[in-house]
Order: sequence, then C-alpha cells, then structure tokens
Amino acid sequence: MFGLTLEKLFLVAVIAGVVLGPARLPDYARQLARGVRSLRQFVDTTRAAAEQDLGMPLRRSEWESVNLRQYDPRRIVRDALEEPSPVTKNETTEQAAQMRPGQKYVVAGTSSHPIRVPIDALDADDPRRIAARPDGSTSTPESPPLLAADRR
Repeated sequence: MFGLTLEKLFLVAVIAGVVLGPARLPDYARQLARGVRSLRQFVDTTRAAAEQDLGMPLRRSEWESVNLRQYDPRRIVRDALEEPSPVTKNETTEQAAQMRPGQKYVVAGTSSHPIRVPIDALDADDPRRIAARPDGSTSTPESPPLLAADRR
C-alpha cells in the first residue's frame, strides 16, 4: 500500500513520536483511530445503500466476472454497423422449422440489433422461403399460380 513497508511505517511512527512528543501522541493516536473508524463506517453504509439501490450484493468476485467492455458505446455502434454474419446451413434449417405459413419476414442479425429480411428477398430454393409459403406446400412451384383473371 503506497510502497510503505513495515520498516518505513516504524520510521514514520518514531518521527511522529519525536515531533509530537510523548504528551500529545496518545491524543493524536485516538483521533487517528476515530478517523479510521468513521471512514470504515462511511464505506459500510455507502456499500449497503448501493446494494439496496442495485438490488444485488456487491461482491468483488461477481463484478470481476462481468465483462464491462461489452457496454462500451464504441463497441455497440461498431457491432451495429457491421454486416450480419452469413447464415449457415444449420441456422437456415433451424429458422425454417420455426417459420409459419404466410410469414412475411425473417429476423436476422444479433438480438440487440435485429434485421428484418423480407421473405421475397430470399432465394427461391431457400428452406425459409419454402416454409413460409401461404399454402404450406413444400414443393417448389414450376410457375406462379394462375389468377382467375389469367385463366380466360
């Protein structure tokens, strides 16, 4: 602590004893003890108030395990501006299993910065697009269905 060793503390105590004298030294020692006690009480009450306000105990081990750099605004903005990582085949099939017939969008990107991708923008053979067809069919249509006006 502050580069003080036991020898240096002993030397400071001897110098304080000589400068203050034996008559005033006990009074100053009591004042120092009172100051240390009040500082410790202040720290304890402040810690208790902070724990009550946060609703969780302030333990050094818990705070050291939290990566506070994840809350850096520069990192958040950089992550938001980066392109979303390409979707792998496993993620595609997992998303296709969760699709509902008639769904219009696929949500991509991170959970903090979701991106809505229209189903129509996906490839025709994309499993997510196939799963989102309104009729629920899984076969790829040869041509678009004819409307009643086109059948004449």
